[in-house]
Amino acid sequence: MPPVAGPSALPEWLAGTEPLLELSDGGDPAAVLEALRGESLDVQHVDLAGVGDKAMLLQKLHQALGFGAWFGFNWDALEEALFDPEDRSGPERVLVVTGFQGFRERDPAAAEVFVEILCTVAGNPGSGLRGAVLVR
Repeated sequence: MPPVAGPSALPEWLAGTEPLLELSDGGDPAAVLEALRGESLDVQHVDLAGVGDKAMLLQKLHQALGFGAWFGFNWDALEEALFDPEDRSGPERVLVVTGFQGFRERDPAAAEVFVEILCTVAGNPGSGLRGAVLVR
């Protein structure tokens, strides 16, 4: 898991190479979204409120990120979809994931795999994913 930081850590995270930033309870999702949108990034918001397991997580990501009908609703399909966005000419993508702490409490194993996938994809220089901000 990434270290937990306050909202003021966002500029430093953007300037660095870490794939994930987890914001403490003081993180205001609207302010995070606004700050990231001002950085010429493809900012996508995914709200995990009420998401209780892997199947619900994959469904939510499919809807929120507009994955096509080809999406296979499994971990491999998620990694592929995050790695290779349909529009490669666009800016780097950053996911802002709200409600993450609640999801992690409901399904810790799926939350751990999700974080591993985010780190793997964002850590690959050929990917279109810059990283993710996890808002508790």
